[in-house]
Amino acid sequence: MCFSSKTNGTHSKSLEPAQQGQNSNGQNPYIVVVFGRTGVGVSSLVNLIVGSPVAQWHGDTRPCTQQTMAYTAAFAGKQFCVYDIPGYGGGFTDTEITEIIQDIKSKKGIDMLVYCLRKKRDTMMPSVFREIRHVVPQKVPMVGVVTELERQEGSVESWWTKNGETLEKMGITFDEHACVTTLAAEEVTGNERFSEFRLQSQEAVRGILARRCEGAKR
Repeated sequence: MCFSSKTNGTHSKSLEPAQQGQNSNGQNPYIVVVFGRTGVGVSSLVNLIVGSPVAQWHGDTRPCTQQTMAYTAAFAGKQFCVYDIPGYGGGFTDTEITEIIQDIKSKKGIDMLVYCLRKKRDTMMPSVFREIRHVVPQKVPMVGVVTELERQEGSVESWWTKNGETLEKMGITFDEHACVTTLAAEEVTGNERFSEFRLQSQEAVRGILARRCEGAKR
């Protein structure tokens, strides 16, 4: 684990990691910040990326993450530090959450932003998106990951076909996107279809991170 930053009512400004690894070419790990509305499954997405249940999660929409955490992950010959931050609309104001992202950017640099959405429209946050794009340079890739699609009829990509234009009209645009499930490994045990979709989801998200986090850190 990279570090934990306690947030008891207000988030801590300390971003010094307890342990800082290096990627395969001797540089610091790529910094990836995962964010979204509270209850959409940000922590579950972090676990999917990392490959183990490092972040606390539960299966409903109650707020779960109450402190900023970061976890190391290694794949595709690279090392990443993946941040799990409190959700928008939970126990913190939107401004406080955006300040956490801005603080990470200022002190560590951000190589990728991952916006976690569920298929419901109310997880789309155009004002938050604009504010984050104001404090994080446009050169930093923004990736959209839509979760909770394990029961989607037909191709999971059909969700994006139907809703991608709506997102663009809201001003929410992404460099890449993925339509996934973030069900935990124990939740898909014995279900071959869900297990296969979970594996495909992990490969899809990790593939985007590996492609977009290339060369020198941003």
